[in-house]
Amino acid sequence: MKNTLYPEIKSIISTEYDYGALPEDLEDGEVSIDVEIGIKGQEGADIFYLTAITPKAISGRPEKKWGRGYLIMPSFSWKEVNSSLEKLLMHCSGEDWKEISTKLSKELLWEYDNYKP
Repeated sequence: MKNTLYPEIKSIISTEYDYGALPEDLEDGEVSIDVEIGIKGQEGADIFYLTAITPKAISGRPEKKWGRGYLIMPSFSWKEVNSSLEKLLMHCSGEDWKEISTKLSKELLWEYDNYKP
């Protein structure tokens, strides 16, 4: 019987804002975020991507989009981004990294999406 492994956030970064810095309009914006996630207590991580976006920002877009990779929030907050990620991770434990990353990939974009060795 295998042990259950748990994912953890190793780092959160945005190329647009330093962690903690806020967009000018918290209710009309989007922030691209890279999250390094790995197995709790172990070295190493993979990068997962998401866009935190507000309904007002979505309504201002003329193009259509699917929802995977988007965290829709009424107002941007790093605290809420972190909290939402932690809640997601609570549902993504598994027996190995493949199982964990497959669960994470249902909501987040993964650096190895569409990778074929």
